Amino acid sequence: MLMAHLTLGLAVGALLALTALTGSLLVFYVDIDRMLTPELVVSAGQGESRGDPVPLDHVVQVLREAHPARSGGWRLELPHAPDHPIMARYMKPEETAGKSFAPLMVAVNPYSGEVLSSRFWGRTAMTWIYDLHYLLLAGDSGQLVMALGGVGSLLILATGVYLWWPAAGKWGRALQPRLRSGFVRQVFDIHVLAGVYGLVVLLPLIVTGIVMERPDWVKPVVERLSPVTAAPALSSAQSSAQGGTVVGADAALAAALARFPRAEPRWVEVPGQAGGAYHIRLFQAGEPGWRFPKTSVWVNSGDGTIMDFRDPTRWTFGDAFFGWQHPLHNGECFGLCCRILVAVAGLLPALMLATGIVRWRQKKRTRPARGG
Repeated sequence: MLMAHLTLGLAVGALLALTALTGSLLVFYVDIDRMLTPELVVSAGQGESRGDPVPLDHVVQVLREAHPARSGGWRLELPHAPDHPIMARYMKPEETAGKSFAPLMVAVNPYSGEVLSSRFWGRTAMTWIYDLHYLLLAGDSGQLVMALGGVGSLLILATGVYLWWPAAGKWGRALQPRLRSGFVRQVFDIHVLAGVYGLVVLLPLIVTGIVMERPDWVKPVVERLSPVTAAPALSSAQSSAQGGTVVGADAALAAALARFPRAEPRWVEVPGQAGGAYHIRLFQAGEPGWRFPKTSVWVNSGDGTIMDFRDPTRWTFGDAFFGWQHPLHNGECFGLCCRILVAVAGLLPALMLATGIVRWRQKKRTRPARGG
């Protein structure tokens, strides 16, 4: 068991440390991105006096005038705070056609409709870190490596717990946060304490990471216990009028809010100029994720009627299982304190890797002396 722990630690520990460190940064992805990109901070002097925001229809018009060759739909993330812009994404730009996910990201002043910045996913610091964390910058192959690395990380934790497991009556001493005298013992104590105390947070982070990387591995098992509700299959003929979109984004959002009057709007997915359905994502109190909530309404762009919706208050167990994965992974499900805890926990694998290597070298140096 000790050899398994050592081998896995040397083989997978660096990948786990890299993933955890990048994950710590991504917990506050939006905030760090705004610090690195001053254009994303809407100041009181940018043509508005913090009055009422411009209509979403005006924002869509501005986006289409700024990018007349892009006839597809736009996905609008509404501002989180008064000084936040509307973040619009054009999901399939020609410039990044070879990548599975690399939208054009356009920031729009919500009060004046002015375009503040235009950037491609993967060409900014935080989106590059995101791709490193999720795909190792290697597409589908990187995603598979990350999932397998997650399985290896679980085995590291399991073997570590087995080696640490105290005898009966010694639990209090084993859990006591203390460092003994001497460098060798202190390295060992730091390694053990980081793993034992970090296990409570690292275990769900690794499990949720595996599930999000490879949901196809987990979904068949979950569906044996409970059904998972699929997104509606809406044809363009069903969801738009002949000749393109007639109903505007503001009317579509109003229809969605009429269905869920106590919800807060988060995302408005606007169909392309050829027509299609609006997809409105709203946040209801009690949902685990506030940035990517699961309350969804699909609105007909031809007549403004609601075509379908998904309500987290009616979740099956399968829906809840997958709905909690991302909010658990980034800590947003339990507020700011949980996000800070997740960010700090992301530092522990690097600490365990460093102390583990030092401990391995210490033991390696002592072996010849013991053999003599």
